[in-house]
Amino acid sequence: MTCGDAMSTSPSDFNPSVPVPESSKVGPSRIRKLFLGPNGIRAGWRLAMFSLLFGALNFLVIGSGVRLIPSFAAMLTQARSGGVLSPQFEIIFEGAQLALALLAAGIMSQIEKRPLAAYGMPLAGAFGRVFWQGALWGLAFETAEMLAIYLLGGFTFGTLALSGTALVKFALLWGIGFVFVGMYEEFLFRGYAQFTLASGMGFWPAALLLSGLFGAIHLSNPGEGWVGALSVFAFGIFACFTLRRTGSIWFVIGFHAASDYAETFIYSVPDSGMLATGHLLNSNLHGPRWLSGGSIGPEGSLMSFVIFAIVFAAFHKMHPVNRIETSGSPL
Repeated sequence: MTCGDAMSTSPSDFNPSVPVPESSKVGPSRIRKLFLGPNGIRAGWRLAMFSLLFGALNFLVIGSGVRLIPSFAAMLTQARSGGVLSPQFEIIFEGAQLALALLAAGIMSQIEKRPLAAYGMPLAGAFGRVFWQGALWGLAFETAEMLAIYLLGGFTFGTLALSGTALVKFALLWGIGFVFVGMYEEFLFRGYAQFTLASGMGFWPAALLLSGLFGAIHLSNPGEGWVGALSVFAFGIFACFTLRRTGSIWFVIGFHAASDYAETFIYSVPDSGMLATGHLLNSNLHGPRWLSGGSIGPEGSLMSFVIFAIVFAAFHKMHPVNRIETSGSPL
């Protein structure tokens, strides 16, 4: 019984046959309306609950790792302050972040009474045809971008930096590491968060807001700049476009992993201002910043936006149907 019920009485409380005037009916409390909508907990509160869960899990797990494992703490410091990544760090850190994001989403799925697959990363599509299509598109995107910069005089391939077993080792480790990066970042921004915000404010307003946040977060990377953050924003919009057209985030996971892999390992240039150990080439970016991207890397180059425009048009032509709408998803 609510407080309003206890404080008010009417003839119908004692005689159900007596009609209750409209003006005397007690509606839901304002607090209830604030937290609950027609479909349960409102989208903003669900996203806040997920964020708190994810943050608490990070504090417990990642914080414990920093305190208890000196080598992990050193790798984290090197990445955050020095701007240098290693494949071992990517596998450990991004893998842990992915596991924690999935755990937080799994808890929310029980609260929301919906399957975890509803958040855009169904297990049935894991590393299937759509994922590998995305990987091919990601490799093609980064190759076209680097070739354009090279032909305009802003990139030199240089010599091989690795050979033999070291080449095989780093090729495999970086591949695994960037799959974790793609899965974690895409599930966090285009998975749970996109699904939840879209249910409250619509698909594209949510996509714009989250892509803006995605770009802004990259500004914390050493060597990153506003042009690179804008390029990351454009990638976020493209990622949401592929989600809407394919019905899941598996395509963009493949695209994200492969484009980062090509940028960091194959072409051996800065990725969002971050450098890497164990890369393939002794390559070099040079020339004007608008062309090479400078310390940001290719994401800071004008060529990034040109290639994105081409990729948007090509993807629209090859995937003209919104799979999310035809599958009946609320997104």
